[in-house]
Amino acid sequence: MLLSASTLTCPDWPLSTVLEKLKAYGYDAVDFRGLGPQVDLWSLPEFTTGLADTAGRIARSGLAVSGLSSSALLFAPPQDRPKHLEELKRYAQIARALGAPMVRVFGGKTGQTPLAQAVDVVVQAYRQFAALAGEDIIVAMETHDEWVDTRYMREVFEQLADLPNVGVIWDLHHPFRQGGESPKVTYDNIGRWVVGVHVKDSLPLPDGKYQHALGGQGDVPLAQMIRMLAQGGYNGYLTLEWEKRWIPTLAEPDVVLPQYAQFMRELTTTKSTKNTKDQERPFKKPSSL
Repeated sequence: MLLSASTLTCPDWPLSTVLEKLKAYGYDAVDFRGLGPQVDLWSLPEFTTGLADTAGRIARSGLAVSGLSSSALLFAPPQDRPKHLEELKRYAQIARALGAPMVRVFGGKTGQTPLAQAVDVVVQAYRQFAALAGEDIIVAMETHDEWVDTRYMREVFEQLADLPNVGVIWDLHHPFRQGGESPKVTYDNIGRWVVGVHVKDSLPLPDGKYQHALGGQGDVPLAQMIRMLAQGGYNGYLTLEWEKRWIPTLAEPDVVLPQYAQFMRELTTTKSTKNTKDQERPFKKPSSL
C-alpha cells in the first residue's frame, strides 16, 4: 500500500513546503483538502489559472495526487443541489489536470429524514455526480455523518452497480468511533467498494467525545482494519487525515507526518498484516475500478 497525507494536516504550508516535506518524510502522494488559508481549491490561482504549473510542480516533486477532497454533498436541500453539482464539476476538472483518480464527496447530514429514505435521494444524486465527473474520475463517498452506519452505504452502492466510477473512502475512524461498528461489520458492508482509505486514531473521553491521537497511540484497531484490506487485495493509498485545519491545538505537522509514515510502514510490512489468515469475507475490487 502507498502513503498519502491530507493537507488538513498542514494548513499553514504553501504548496512548495507541502511537496518538499511530504517527499522528505517518505510519502508517495498528497490529498488536497484546501491549501493555505483557503479550503476551496477552485478559488485558488494554483488550481485555476496556474493549474498547469501546479501539475508540473507536483510531477517534478515525485509525488502523485491520491485524490481531491471536496465539500460536495449528495444529500442536500433541492435549492442547494446545483451548488454541489457545480463544486463536483470544478473538482473533477482539477483532478483530471493533476492526474488524480478520485474526488471525495460526503453523503450529507440527513436531519429528520430517515436514512432508509435518504438512500433513494443519494442514489439519484450520485448518478448525476458520476455523469458530471466523467468515467475517468471516481466519485468517492466517505464514511461520514450519519453514513457511519454503513448498512445504508451498502444499500446505496448496491443500487449503483452499473456505474464504473463510484466507490467508497473508508475513514477507518468514523464507523468505529462514531458509529459503534466493528471493523468486520464495516468491511462486510462496504469493503468491496473501497477505493481510498483515511487513517486517524483517537481515544474515547468520559463525556462520550474523543481526543485525536498519533497513529498507534489510540485504540482504533488500525492493524485489524489494514489487515482486512491487505488480505482483500487493496493496494491503494492510506491517507493520513490529521485535522489540524479544524483543530489548531493538535500537534504540528512536522511531528505528525514523520510519526505516521514510520508507524504505517511498520504496520503494513508486519507478518500480522500481510500473512495472518482470518475468516472475513474476501474483498474484491470491482473490475471497473
